[in-house]
Amino acid sequence: MSASKIFEELIGRPIASPYKEALLARETLLQQSLNAYQAVLTPLETGLWSHALRAALAMRIVTLTQSLGAASGIRKYAATTEFDGWLKDVAQATPVTHTQAPVWLDAVLAYTDTLTLYPQKATNSLIDSLKQKNVDDADCVRLAELVATLSYQIRLIVGFQALQA
Repeated sequence: MSASKIFEELIGRPIASPYKEALLARETLLQQSLNAYQAVLTPLETGLWSHALRAALAMRIVTLTQSLGAASGIRKYAATTEFDGWLKDVAQATPVTHTQAPVWLDAVLAYTDTLTLYPQKATNSLIDSLKQKNVDDADCVRLAELVATLSYQIRLIVGFQALQA
């Protein structure tokens, strides 16, 4: 399936001309973006961030950015995962009150929420908070990749939908 067809699935409708031609001219770039999207959601090496947690964080980012209508591809992906317990709270962007939540979860949510909503306010203290909860460097990088890629994809989708409105 071509990258433009996959992108149409992500935005939930066909891409209108002249945008379709512009996308076809950038097929390689679009394919690389989609490969990154798939790589951060379903990597072979997950580290601390299971596929279920990645799906929950994706839904959290969609909810926080008020992009539920735009992110049909992310919602389809997340629908393949059953969220219960603290994962449900993460996905719904509600306070986590479950006692069995991991000790690092508050730091992960602070990091995710800040980078999603206020990237200009991101400081080293967010990474320091993760490290204080015994999150190693590799997992900090994985989390940064996940949040950055999803935020980028959502903004890209919302932008294309706005152009076509």
